[in-house]
Amino acid sequence: MTATTAPVLTSDTDLLGIRVAHRIMRRDARRLAGLAAGWADGSDPLEGRRRRVFGAWIEGLCLDIHHHHATEDDVLWPVLERHAGAEVDLAPLSDDHAALDPVLDDIRAGFTVAASGGRVDVLAERLTHLADLLDEHIGEEERDLFPVIRAYVPLAEWQVVEKAAQRGGAGIRYALPRIVENTSDEEFATMTASAPKPLLLVMKLLLPRFRRESRVLWPAAT
Repeated sequence: MTATTAPVLTSDTDLLGIRVAHRIMRRDARRLAGLAAGWADGSDPLEGRRRRVFGAWIEGLCLDIHHHHATEDDVLWPVLERHAGAEVDLAPLSDDHAALDPVLDDIRAGFTVAASGGRVDVLAERLTHLADLLDEHIGEEERDLFPVIRAYVPLAEWQVVEKAAQRGGAGIRYALPRIVENTSDEEFATMTASAPKPLLLVMKLLLPRFRRESRVLWPAAT
């Protein structure tokens, strides 16, 4: 199969949005796993408001991961099969997606148990397992799939995928401030170059609450 004759992604910049989404998921999963480990060993009990914020961040992460992978399964995979079916085997990545949903359910249940006075070490183990899974899965996806996307997927269809990814999940309250916190100045300028002004205003308004929650969870980092 040869590359499509329609305009395709012109540079790795076209994949910046998905790279940042991956970066956010991996970073939040690893940091939350670290907090859970401290709670489990007694060095950081995550009491009161910190525990409530911790639970809210776990739920946001789980929603975001599920939506991201559902968008890949339902929107991106059909595009790849049409344009590059002979060039890529999506089965292993789809299997990873199917395995992730039970992990997310277990994490939610683990937090409920831990917050009610049950075992916290189980929650810590599950969050660490999730972080490990994401590191492996995303690493493979970016290594094996991104070159295929660039070579075969028409730019117009990639933009449809991106729009689908922006709808649903944990919502803009979750996503927008994390984009600010997980991009360089250059990356942020690229991602927001054509963003409507109302969206940029919403992003600015959401940042203070996100940063307050970050300081609640990681006070030593401020």
